[in-house]
Amino acid sequence: MLSDPRAGAPVTKRGNRFVTGGCLTILTVLILLLGVTVSWLWYSSSHNRQTTRENEEKALTSILSQADRTADASGRALQTSGTTRADVLTGLIWKHTEAPVIRYDVAHGGFTALVEKAVEYETVGFYGARTARMVRCLAFTYTPGHGGTWTSQVTVKGSDTCRASNEIRNVAREARTRLARMSGEALTAGGIQQELDPAGRPDLLTVHGVTREGRTVSVSATISSWDGTVNQCYRLTRPISGSKAENSTIAAPAASC
Repeated sequence: MLSDPRAGAPVTKRGNRFVTGGCLTILTVLILLLGVTVSWLWYSSSHNRQTTRENEEKALTSILSQADRTADASGRALQTSGTTRADVLTGLIWKHTEAPVIRYDVAHGGFTALVEKAVEYETVGFYGARTARMVRCLAFTYTPGHGGTWTSQVTVKGSDTCRASNEIRNVAREARTRLARMSGEALTAGGIQQELDPAGRPDLLTVHGVTREGRTVSVSATISSWDGTVNQCYRLTRPISGSKAENSTIAAPAASC
């Protein structure tokens, strides 16, 4: 008996329609998933950028707010000091600002302190948050007025303005560490000269004098930037003996050498 070749056709057509419908369903689901994923990525990226911008703004606000408070506090310190001695006033400015470069205007009696300040904040990305640093170069200016008054102001400068200041700060830190680690027996004029002003780099730090007052030794030196365009007088002091010499050693800008 012969079979009808068309007998299986309806089943085959139903199978094809099932496969086609399944593929369309899968394709639709994949398109929806892709759309959801793209939307989520776009939202996350936008949210991360917004969060990072907000953190940057908060960091900048923190630096500027702290700078304003420092300018006010240091200005009041100058005003209440009751002195016109440049070395004392320089020390007060350094105490409040920690500026490695403090320029004294002999003609007008004013001061300009250059220092770089930084604050940490978080940047947010697809792989989580990471810590970044907001850095600003600040210039504190102090102008004397009548009756012992002082006007203080702080402005933000370009990063290049603080380049020499940073170099001098690094040399001063190294000199402070060298002086602190010296033995009491080596704290002679020649020994200090050799330790702080070694051969091969006489252009960065030049020792002018060493004095001993009681149980303290004081070093007067000029510290220069790498290109020699900025020079700053420094006074380095430490106790002659004692186990805490490293904590007690100070390297601070001075009005003159």
